[in-house]
Amino acid sequence: MTEPHWLRKTLTASVILAVAAGVLALAPSASASAVPPPYAADLPDLGTPAVAFNRASTPVATGVAVRGADGSLLYSPRSGSAFGAFQSLGGVIVGDPSVVVNSYGTHFFVRGTDDQVYTNTITPSGAVTGYSQVPGLTVTGDVEAIVPNLVPPTSVRIFARGTDGAVWTNNLNGGAWSGWSSLGGYATSDITATRTFVVPIDTIRVFIRGADNRVYVNRVSTSGVTGFEPLADLQVSSNIAVAEDAVFGGGFIAARGADHGLWTLNLYTVPYVWKPLGGTVTSDVAISYQANVTACYVRGADGALYVNKTTASGAPFRGFERIDGTVTGNPAAFGSGPNAPGTGSLLARLASGSLGLNIEPSPSVLPPHKFGGYAPIPGPAVG
Repeated sequence: MTEPHWLRKTLTASVILAVAAGVLALAPSASASAVPPPYAADLPDLGTPAVAFNRASTPVATGVAVRGADGSLLYSPRSGSAFGAFQSLGGVIVGDPSVVVNSYGTHFFVRGTDDQVYTNTITPSGAVTGYSQVPGLTVTGDVEAIVPNLVPPTSVRIFARGTDGAVWTNNLNGGAWSGWSSLGGYATSDITATRTFVVPIDTIRVFIRGADNRVYVNRVSTSGVTGFEPLADLQVSSNIAVAEDAVFGGGFIAARGADHGLWTLNLYTVPYVWKPLGGTVTSDVAISYQANVTACYVRGADGALYVNKTTASGAPFRGFERIDGTVTGNPAAFGSGPNAPGTGSLLARLASGSLGLNIEPSPSVLPPHKFGGYAPIPGPAVG
């Protein structure tokens, strides 16, 4: 019998979450014995790098966080176009971490082995605060974090799936959590949240796959929430991808369809129509957005990553190009920024257990691609 996605991840972790200085024993919550509903059994279970973006201005990737092969939280700071050696922040985490950057530092959010949410921070001075719990919710999926637009510079909003299958949210403001509140819905995927350039411009779009395998969106702002609504009728078999290197994403999304092909949706065009790009996709999708280059990355049946580019989200795609090398994880991609062409960067776990960085010096929609090959990031093996 195939184990659910959440159970496969849980069985790889131990029952203790260590802090940076010492060890914190995790006491199970009152609802920890509840059996989570079915979750994501058919989604790619490959591990996804979490890129840290500083969204104070034009997004700049400042580092990458992953789950280590030993279950710990690993972080690699970025220096120029390269990444430094992974440092362990300790702990034993379940699934992939989420990481955001604001004026208070680099903030990590993880699911512990007791299915509680924990946070850890590297301050601007480089000090590690150690783990602290975000109390009040037993979760059944990865945590998603975002720094909203038009909020105090220290604010962070997080999302997680509860034992009821619904999406829950909590907001950090002035060092205090507002408390968990339900956004409803029924998620059968991880949660994808992104800032959007719509009125009000503090809006966050929250994407999930629902119980019927269609994609749903909920628009969250300081003035309220819209509730989850379906985005057309396509059934998907992956998490939902957005361009995290865009200042305001969420207008263009992509996912693997039930046919294992790549599909895209432009939310600026009504009625919503999913467009097929074909291919045989064996991973989640990564999207990168730069001036005149929107790129979708997927792993193919041969274990290599493929890229499909367009000049704009509404323009035709140019077709898949193979990127040499074999990867064993989901891709993550980002560029120099949305307003000018620059270096394109691609991250994925390699067969050696290292996280590989592959750079395209001057991204263009015209073939051939110019990636120079995967360079392993030093440090412990990634999970």
